[in-house]
Amino acid sequence: MLLSCHDGFLLGPLLESAKRLARDPEQEQQFEWNARTQVTMWFDNTETEASLLRDYGNKYWSGLLLDYYGPRASIYFKYMIDSLVKGESFPLEDWRRDWIGLTNKWQSSRNLFPVKASGDALNISRWLYDKYLCSDNLQSLYMGSNYDEAANFVSFYV
Repeated sequence: MLLSCHDGFLLGPLLESAKRLARDPEQEQQFEWNARTQVTMWFDNTETEASLLRDYGNKYWSGLLLDYYGPRASIYFKYMIDSLVKGESFPLEDWRRDWIGLTNKWQSSRNLFPVKASGDALNISRWLYDKYLCSDNLQSLYMGSNYDEAANFVSFYV
C-alpha cells in the first residue's frame, strides 16, 4: 500500500519495459517471464531443491510484496505453525515443494501491475502508524500471539 505511492517502488514498470522489447507475443511472454524470474528465483530449481540464485535480484516493490513475498511467507508460517502445534519436525521437503511451486506459478503468470503510483504516502503512513503503533495492537506486536491469532494472520495471506 505505501510502496504504491511512488513510481520507484512499482513492479509494473519492470515487467512492461521487458515486454516492450519483444517483437511478437511469444517473445513478449518470454521476456516477461525472464523479468519475473530475475527478481524471484532463477530457473535451475527442481521440485524440492531451490535455485542457489533465489532472491538474487529481489526488490521490495508494490506488487511483488503482495503477490509473491506475502504468499511465500504464508506458506512458510503455515508449515512452521503446524509443526510447532503438532510437536513435529518442520516438513522441509513439503515446504520447499510448495514454495517452488508458488514461484514457478508466479513467474509464468501474466497478471498486470500498475505502472503509475497512486495514493498519498503521508496519509497512508499516518494510517499505518495509528493502526500499528498507537493502539492496543502495539502490545500484541511485542507480546506475541496465540496459535489461533497466528493462524488467522497466516490464512489472510493464503
